[in-house]
Amino acid sequence: MLLALGCGDSPRAKPLSEPGERLFDVRGRIEGRDASDNIVRLKHERIPGFMEAMTMEFTVRGADVTSLPRDGADVDARLHVTDRAYWLTDVRSR
Repeated sequence: MLLALGCGDSPRAKPLSEPGERLFDVRGRIEGRDASDNIVRLKHERIPGFMEAMTMEFTVRGADVTSLPRDGADVDARLHVTDRAYWLTDVRSR
C-alpha cells in the first residue's frame, strides 16, 4: 500500500524548485485554467532575458489552480525554467 501511495506523483506534489533552474518574474492576466492538470493559461508580458509577450499554458506548483485569483485577474508569479520543464509558483493578484 505504501508503494502505491508513493507512485502517485501529481503535478501538485512536485518540488517548488529544482537544481539548476533559472527564475524569472512574470506579470500577466489569467485567461483560463485546467483544474484536472493544474494548468493556468496566462497572457503574459515580455519576460526580459527569456521570451516575448504571449499567451501560453503553465503548470502551477505549490497551489491548486482553483485557489488562484479569478479568470481575468492581473497577477504576478515566479517562472521556473529547467532544460526539460517550466512551471509557475507564487501566483498572486497584483
